[in-house]
Amino acid sequence: MIAAALHAELERYASTMRHANPLFYKAADGTMTPECISRYLANVHYLIRYTPTYLVRAREAAKARGDLALARHYQERLGEEVDHDKWAEQDLERIAAQVPTTLVRDVMPAWQELVAYLASIIDEDPVLYLSYILFAEQLIAALGPEWLLLLEERCGIPRSSMSVIANHAELDRDHVSDALARIDDLVGDPRKLPRMRQVLLESLRYFDRFCAEVTDTHVRQVSAA
Repeated sequence: MIAAALHAELERYASTMRHANPLFYKAADGTMTPECISRYLANVHYLIRYTPTYLVRAREAAKARGDLALARHYQERLGEEVDHDKWAEQDLERIAAQVPTTLVRDVMPAWQELVAYLASIIDEDPVLYLSYILFAEQLIAALGPEWLLLLEERCGIPRSSMSVIANHAELDRDHVSDALARIDDLVGDPRKLPRMRQVLLESLRYFDRFCAEVTDTHVRQVSAA
């Protein structure tokens, strides 16, 4: 029940992304630039580097609560996340080679706040981190391949420069069905659904803010120039 409810929320959100998300519609209309993608990748790199740390944090929080099944799940996930940040590092190098100027790679405020928010929900209840993981995996599996195709065909940004997205889209295609099944296995109390849905929706709000900040920052810099 919990997994189905969260899945439905993400399906509704994904259905609006093509016309409502600036990263997506800028790729569709051909206005996404290497400079903007560089900033996006730098922020993806920043966020991914927290994943192993937060999986350990969630594992230890689950152990402290005596939830050994949840702790084992986070330990298993930890083994799957090794060196994913290196994909983003390589992509940043490839994008930089396409741009003659020095690229600004500042971290967006929304991502800094999201990192703090994730720490707080893990400490509150480590089961809540499952909502965020589902958000990250389901969204990229559903729309990542289409976004990459638009970037390559309409913006001239090759798929080879976006390996962090391409690789996660491939991996997460299988992870999503497993993640949904594991949520129902690991979360036995249906009373946790409202809080898990709240965490999912809050994660989506941070993502919306991040996408707006990345694209707005670039627009303002171009205007000033």
